[in-house]
Amino acid sequence: MAYSQGSIVLAADPFGNTAKRPYLILSDNTHPFYGQEYVTAVITTTARQEAIELTSSRYRRGKLPRKSYISPWSVTTSKDSMISQKPAEATEKAVDDTRNELNRYL
Repeated sequence: MAYSQGSIVLAADPFGNTAKRPYLILSDNTHPFYGQEYVTAVITTTARQEAIELTSSRYRRGKLPRKSYISPWSVTTSKDSMISQKPAEATEKAVDDTRNELNRYL
């Protein structure tokens, strides 16, 4: 199953202390390996000034159980096999805001 841009997924956390964490899928179906891997931004419960808060207006469908923030500076590739579920979906504006903030760092 391919995940669309804006999907909020739970996937393996290769760098942290937890088995799984949420990520926002930033890539779309033009990604060279769409359906096999995705460009994702880390979602955390740690509030930082530059982070994008996932308020109720930033969810298109579903939500995460705790107050959460997208970290646009923390981007990784997530393999489809690492993803266990899709509990929510972010709005197009939340994705755009994340991409715009990420572009400031590149």
